[in-house]
Amino acid sequence: MPRTFPSQVLRFIASIAVIILLATPPAAAAPQKPAPPPPTSQAQLEARVKDLESRLAAAEQKAASAAMEKDYILRTQNHYETYYKEVFSTQTHILWTIGVTATLLSITLAAVFFIAGRFGFNIFDRRIEMALKQASADLRTEFAERLANETNALQEAHASELKTLEDGLTKRVAQQEQDLTTRSQYQFQFAQAFSLFANESWDGAIRTFRYALGIYKQGKPRGIFEDRQGRRVTANIFNSIRKRDGAKFEVAAKKELELDVYKGLEDELNFAATEVPELGPLLKERNLAPSPSSAVEPRPAAPPADSTPKDEL
Repeated sequence: MPRTFPSQVLRFIASIAVIILLATPPAAAAPQKPAPPPPTSQAQLEARVKDLESRLAAAEQKAASAAMEKDYILRTQNHYETYYKEVFSTQTHILWTIGVTATLLSITLAAVFFIAGRFGFNIFDRRIEMALKQASADLRTEFAERLANETNALQEAHASELKTLEDGLTKRVAQQEQDLTTRSQYQFQFAQAFSLFANESWDGAIRTFRYALGIYKQGKPRGIFEDRQGRRVTANIFNSIRKRDGAKFEVAAKKELELDVYKGLEDELNFAATEVPELGPLLKERNLAPSPSSAVEPRPAAPPADSTPKDEL
């Protein structure tokens, strides 16, 4: 780029300034009489001229530097303007390309969606419907299987509980029937023995009372009899022995006490001793020195065949 202020012009302007400066003092002193300048003024003038020349050189240098800086700024500005123009053009081209591509893509997608909506929705609906039907069928099958399994498990649990209840009830009913039979047998044997006792058939009464006592002893652990029943029948046995044997009561009572049926019936024997005082010493002797049983306890499965004479029945 050409310089705005050439060095010749600057020098010319500086020369004009120097001439004006040199010409100004004589004009101011025109009314006075001219006098020759002293030698010191000439030296000052030369020094001033040199100073002005140095200032002029500095000004020219500054002007040149300013021109160069301005030229550098202008070139840099032009470079960046060119760069930004190219970038803007490139971006505009890219945006235009993207816009065209997006437009074409939108048109293509719209066409595809239109075609899919026009021809493919029925297929999609059928597939969705088939998938829903299959899922519903699977769910129904799974629900039916789970319901059947749970129902079977519940039925098995109920059957097991019902079987347990039935077994317990059957056992309880059987036990109650057995207890009722045992009570009935005791009552029957006791009534029959009491009838024989009233008729003074001592042997039959003793055997039947003893059989009733055996029934009582078997049912005592189950609690189907009261203690007073065992006490009563035991007392009746020894009353019958005393009435039958009289003075030989001690021998007969000792033999009677050796039977196994009286084992574990101390309370009943003690009660019998309150009604038959002769039995007390025998019980003390029995407790101090128990002897092994020499008689066999009669089985209470059936009453003895000769418990009562036919004429006493």
